[in-house]
Amino acid sequence: MHYFSEKQRVEQLRSLIGFINLLIPALQESKQYVDSIETLQEAALEANRLLVEGFVQDDLSNLSRSVPRLFWLHKEWCPPLEADGLSEPLWFKTLASLEAKVTEASERLRVIGEY
Repeated sequence: MHYFSEKQRVEQLRSLIGFINLLIPALQESKQYVDSIETLQEAALEANRLLVEGFVQDDLSNLSRSVPRLFWLHKEWCPPLEADGLSEPLWFKTLASLEAKVTEASERLRVIGEY
């Protein structure tokens, strides 16, 4: 088992901040899920604070849990469709891709290492 080093954790925090900073403008532009913007901004601020002040695993886990999920994908979930009922709207494709990166980056903070 390889435990993440402090250097790796710093990179993980920076990655999360970067993905959040890509997602927020996309939310603003699409006018979708705008009620999540403030929470995402707070998460990015907290990640920056941890980079400056230092952190322990509990800090990373708490930050991870504070990052909102926009799409709760499960077997019965269906993405929004255009009026034709066949295709996903462009805003959804853009946001889903960015949200997946934010979610992956935030969830990685809860993992203490890997094999």
